[in-house]
Amino acid sequence: DNRISLFSAQWGKCAVTGQAFECVEDIHCHHKLPWGKGGTDKFKNLILVLKPIHKLIHATTIETINGYLKALNLKESQLAKVNELRKAAELEPIDSYNLKHI
Repeated sequence: DNRISLFSAQWGKCAVTGQAFECVEDIHCHHKLPWGKGGTDKFKNLILVLKPIHKLIHATTIETINGYLKALNLKESQLAKVNELRKAAELEPIDSYNLKHI
């Protein structure tokens, strides 16, 4: 299974934050190119991320995005990774400065 291989390749850590997964429920498998856009379950199209990171990648409302940003307290480099994944999913990037001032 590609997910097991990913876990090993990522050293058991989230691809965005680098935080170690503490339990199975923390692990979410994200398709870089979504199913609906022609994505597959192939290894190169998958990454493992923490559940709240996965929710943030797919979030579409300002309230939800702000909630996850506050909870996660991401560094600029981590937010850049989230935005790369959002772009691949054809979602708007998150501008942390503008969101904090709404």
